[in-house]
This record gives sequence, structure tokens and C-alpha cells, in this order.
Amino acid sequence: MSTTDEIVDEGDVLAALGRTWGLVLFLGILTLLLGIACVGWPHATAAVIASLFGVYLLVSGIFQIIRGFSQHEHKAMLWITGILSILLAIYAFKSLTNSIQLLALFIGFAWLFRGLIELIIGIRAKGIDGRGWLITGGLLMVIGSLVIFFYPGLSLVTLIWVSGIMLILLGISEIVGAFQVKALASK
Repeated sequence: MSTTDEIVDEGDVLAALGRTWGLVLFLGILTLLLGIACVGWPHATAAVIASLFGVYLLVSGIFQIIRGFSQHEHKAMLWITGILSILLAIYAFKSLTNSIQLLALFIGFAWLFRGLIELIIGIRAKGIDGRGWLITGGLLMVIGSLVIFFYPGLSLVTLIWVSGIMLILLGISEIVGAFQVKALASK
């Protein structure tokens, strides 16, 4: 008999989940606390995230250069992107303002490219269900990217604040879910 033919007992699944309810509760509490930190201290959260982004740029730049030594194809491209990444990291480390603006610009460019792609796909997808959603989503992402370009610091803080609200709701949901799993498993 193969594993796909086995019958899964619902009680066994609930018992297994019931044994891990504490982990779900712990993760829910961490999520809730992270959300509270984002909402309560959005500027400090932005500073931490922007600083970590600078570290990411530095580490990824170093790895790109190392990869450039080990690969024969695209060696120059790896070195160029590695050096640019390290230079951006140095720029980010010069001041917190630079770091926050750089992170916001990266988010802005990601939104711009994604918005343009969705917009182009939506315009070309004549007769396809959801075409209007693609066009609307693409336009909103392009507009959002322009807002980020003009107000990078404020945009990043706003994104952190909104993310904090979402994390608070998710954390509460995880905490409630943990107790529900515990109750179901004990039946």
C-alpha cells in the first residue's frame, strides 16, 4: 500500500496539532509584539530595517564578487553588481537618512516595474477575466511608486505602520487559533 492510499485519521492530525499549540501561541505573541513595535515606533522600526538593508547590500555585494571569481560566464556582470551593491551599502552606512531613502527607492523601483508589467499584461489581455484588476493594480502600483519617489521617508514609515496593523491582526488571529487548536485536540 502506498502512502497516498493510507487513510489519515482526523484524531491523529488534531492530536499532532494539539501538541504544537504552544509554538503557535508563541509565534502569535511574537507577531503581535512586532506589530505593536511597528505601530508604536515606526521611525525606529524604519531605522532598524534600513540598517539591516545596508548590511544586506554589503553581504550580497561581497558574495557577488566572490561568485564572479568562481564563474566563467557573466563574470564582469557579477563584479559590477557586487561593486555597486557595496558602494550602495557604504552610502547607506554614511547616514540613517541615506539608508532609509535607499530602501524606499528600492521598494519604489520594485513597485514601478511590477506595476508596469501588470499594466502591460492587462492592456494586452483582451477578453481575459480579471483584465480590469490587472490594469487597476498596475496603475495603483505605478502611482504608489511615484509617491515613494517623491516622499521616500514618509512612505516607508507609512508602509511600516500599515504593516504593523496587519501584524497585530495576524498575531491576534494566531493566538486565538492556538487556543482553538488546543481545545479541539483535547476533545
